[in-house]
Amino acid sequence: MADTAMIDLTENRAMLGALYAPPTGHFSVVDVPTLPFAVLDGEGPPEQPSVAAVVKTLYTAIYPIRREARKRMGKSFVEPPVELLYWADDMRDFAAGHREKWHWRAQITLPVWADRQRLAASVSDMRGELGEAAAPRWEAIAEGTCVQILHVGPTADLPALLAQLYGAYLPQEGLAPAGPYHEIYLNDWRRVAPAQRKIILRQPVGQSG
Repeated sequence: MADTAMIDLTENRAMLGALYAPPTGHFSVVDVPTLPFAVLDGEGPPEQPSVAAVVKTLYTAIYPIRREARKRMGKSFVEPPVELLYWADDMRDFAAGHREKWHWRAQITLPVWADRQRLAASVSDMRGELGEAAAPRWEAIAEGTCVQILHVGPTADLPALLAQLYGAYLPQEGLAPAGPYHEIYLNDWRRVAPAQRKIILRQPVGQSG
């Protein structure tokens, strides 16, 4: 049974667009509602091989749910993107790029009907392929007020954009970070050129001071 407190993004196209199709070129503010996710925590610096392994585990674990969603939605089905969150116990270590002190989490949003029990059943169905890999957990997550922007291009451009976000935009607007920094990857980097990569940068915020 779907949790009525959650937004069904397959039905609420306006919210889907607000969350996953923000404008490029300028920061915008969005209120992110409670959404269900399959979540796995990563350990150590978020290097590409370790991140790729966790993402592969996530997609494998939720394959039966994706298959059922595709069957239910038909041509309206859209593959949910991978989302990564990054933070540090001392956010100065995050800002300074001390990656050995970062924490990170990979997550993929689920349909509202895919509750905790359905995720557990999906993992059980795929245990043969998952081997000893950790099972993702189900979480209902509400980020609340966030600032976000869509970046199209190579990841080498991200530090300058983040410097603009944290060093200029947030202070000017009287805002401060209020949760982990969040990236959403809208396409598969293995299949697109760096100049075509699409990444949503999202930062939960609150009033500064």
